[in-house]
Amino acid sequence: MIAFQTFKLDNGLTVIVNEDNTTQLCAVNVLYKVGARDEIITKTGFAHLFEHLMFGGSANIPDFDTELQLAGGTNNAYTSNDLTNYYDILPVSNIETALWLESDRMLKLDFSEKSLNVQRNVVCEEFKEHYINRPYGDVWHILRKLVYEKHPYQWPTIGLELQHVQDATLTDVENFFYKYYRPNNAILTISGGISADNALQLAKKWFGDIPSGEPFNRNIAMEPEQQAAKFQHVKKDTG
Repeated sequence: MIAFQTFKLDNGLTVIVNEDNTTQLCAVNVLYKVGARDEIITKTGFAHLFEHLMFGGSANIPDFDTELQLAGGTNNAYTSNDLTNYYDILPVSNIETALWLESDRMLKLDFSEKSLNVQRNVVCEEFKEHYINRPYGDVWHILRKLVYEKHPYQWPTIGLELQHVQDATLTDVENFFYKYYRPNNAILTISGGISADNALQLAKKWFGDIPSGEPFNRNIAMEPEQQAAKFQHVKKDTG
């Protein structure tokens, strides 16, 4: 059993702290409650695109990875249908580097056509490599569409169509950011050789002044009850 304490900042950010004095490392995790299920069927792949955009520079930090590596840290991220998650692991003595980096990109990304073009191309190539140019690569697209009729689980996190990511505009991604990447839609977790009191004070120091986002209601389509087995025969040329 992992013991932890939970706090809530005034701007709505949930903070979870796990004290583990057996290590001098620390894990800083920021989970945003947004995934592919929050997209609309005509604009899919945005949650995954944003995972990439979050490493393209923020308000005061042009290069996320370099700063973390200089502090002896590593990081990664992943997107699912329900959430997008970012984590950093580094010596606990350098924890403020991770908190600085994560808070700055929560505050404001460095939105630019250059950054969008770079990351959009990366995601598009990933889409082509794994889902279009690979035999049976589209199997999950087919299966999801067969299983789900209404719910956005009917497309994978990469998106329903390549064109949706290709057509993403700067306005689209800015709107997505300021709706979902706000403190009131996020959970900050700190685990390692640090006291809960100290971790909470550092969370307030680095995240407390970030404006809370506007409240919103998720209007996710309800999936009708399954009434019968479904079958689909697919035949394609993979030569």
